[in-house]
This record gives sequence, structure tokens and C-alpha cells, in this order.
Amino acid sequence: MTARCAAFDVGTNTVKLTVVEPDGAGGFRALVDTSTTTRLGEGIHAGRLREAAIRRTLEAIAGYMAVCRAHGVERIAAVGTSALRDAVNGADFVRRAAELGVAVEPIAGDEEARLSYLAVRRDPLWRDAGPLLVVDIGGGSTELIVGDGARPATRRSLQLGAVRLTEAFLRGDPPTVVEMDVANRAVEEAVAASGVRADGPLTAVGVGGTFTNLGAVHAGEARPAFETIHGRALTVADVEDQVALYAGLTVEQRKRVTGLDPMRADIILAGAIIALRVMGAFRLERIAVSCRGLRWGLLYDRFGG
Repeated sequence: MTARCAAFDVGTNTVKLTVVEPDGAGGFRALVDTSTTTRLGEGIHAGRLREAAIRRTLEAIAGYMAVCRAHGVERIAAVGTSALRDAVNGADFVRRAAELGVAVEPIAGDEEARLSYLAVRRDPLWRDAGPLLVVDIGGGSTELIVGDGARPATRRSLQLGAVRLTEAFLRGDPPTVVEMDVANRAVEEAVAASGVRADGPLTAVGVGGTFTNLGAVHAGEARPAFETIHGRALTVADVEDQVALYAGLTVEQRKRVTGLDPMRADIILAGAIIALRVMGAFRLERIAVSCRGLRWGLLYDRFGG
């Protein structure tokens, strides 16, 4: 890689942009790493992208293209995940994004899992970690990936994400005990049915907005630095505490929790439930937080480094 490159991750809940340049050591130096909550997958169970959500997302993409031009980006890779691949009008969104100069490629859950694993495996913190379990909680899906080397040995994409679980089961504000029970069972059943297993000890790493927000709240800082969150370990008790916290608060009350992005207040409980149930299924004592998810895997895959 010799030029400045960018990766777009058009997700169910957020659109993310990372702009990088060569670091002189065979890797990347981040110039821009940002995200915007557009909730493209709003009303995800209807199977169709809503016009308002499309416009919000295209507006964010147009703004990110301006950022790319300002930084002299020469090469762009862009992918869309759960909401885009599931929507019957996904092709219309792709066409409109192309008019803005961004060729968004909807990718299958299996490919999403592969790229998320690559993002963690190539990270200096976990490059030599041995067996890895990568958990990528998105808005519409959750990827579970196990591997002990450059390529994952097992990867599954579950139709279960923070937006999808919230809209399906956690409709109360705050949710009822029955809603909590049903949501927890749905996650447990989905993880069990995935068939993903791990023999022996492994290092667990979580990527996506759920984990970075859990890490920020755990740190107790309103705007924690990258170094504070990236690599931060969360124990089962830490995640249990946050599930209990959010379950007892309304969305408006959650917005005042230190470290939590207010735009994620309505879906953080669902994300935390998924994280906790995955930890239980794999009998994990702790899971580390990565701030570098799918888009970093996309950069490594398409542009080297």
C-alpha cells in the first residue's frame, strides 16, 4: 500500500469511516476514525429500508466523501452489512450511494465474520494471542468467530443484533421482566444453535459499538481516549452490572450514564444482553474490547498493510 486509503462500513446502526496512510512498518496509521449513527436498519423486521433512514445514511456518506477528498484519499473500499443485505430495496440504496461516488458492496454474514476476525488477528495486541474468539455485535447481526492463525476455523453470523433484538423483544421503557426473559432466551437459543464451539483456553475479543460503549462506561469517563478503551478487559460481573443498570432505566435516563453514547441509549441493553449470553455460552471470565472492527479488516484485506 502506497497511497492513502479509506474504508466505509455501512452498518445497521452506524456508518463508520477510517482513513489511513502507510506507517512505514508495513501497517496503517489512522488519520480519521469516526462513526455516525444513522439507524439504516430502523424497522428492520419489515425487510425494507425506510426512506428517511436511507437519506440519513446517504447524507453521512456524502459528508464522509468530503472528508476523504480533504485527506487526499486515492482508494476506497465500502461494504454494507446486515440491514443492507437483508433489505428487498438494498439495490436501490447501493445505486444512490454510487451516485455519491461510493461503491457499497453488501456482504454476506460469513464474509463479515471473516473480516472482523482479520481486524483482530492483525492488531498488534492480539497478533500473537494464540486461539481467538472474536465476537462482533452489530445492529442487525452478531458474528462469532474462532481461529488460531491467519484464517478463522469456524465462523457464524447470527440474525441477532442490538437493533434487531430491541425491536423484537425489548419494547418497554424500561423493559418488563417478561421482555427481559424472552430476550435472554432468544440469545441463548441462537448462540447454542450456531454450533460454534471452542476447545481449550482462548482469548476473547469483542468488536462493535456495544463493546466500545460497555468499555467506556466501565472506564467511567465521558470521552475516554482510544488507549483507555482498546484492549480494556470486561469481566462477566462488569457486563452483568451494566445489564442490570440499563434494565432499570428508561432510555432518557440511560442517556445520562457517563461514557454511554446517547445515540445508543435505546439499544445498549440488547447489546449488553448478547455480550453476556455469549460470555456465558463460552464460559468466559473476561472479554477484551477492540475499537478496530470490520472496517480495519476491510483495509487489511483490500489494501494490504
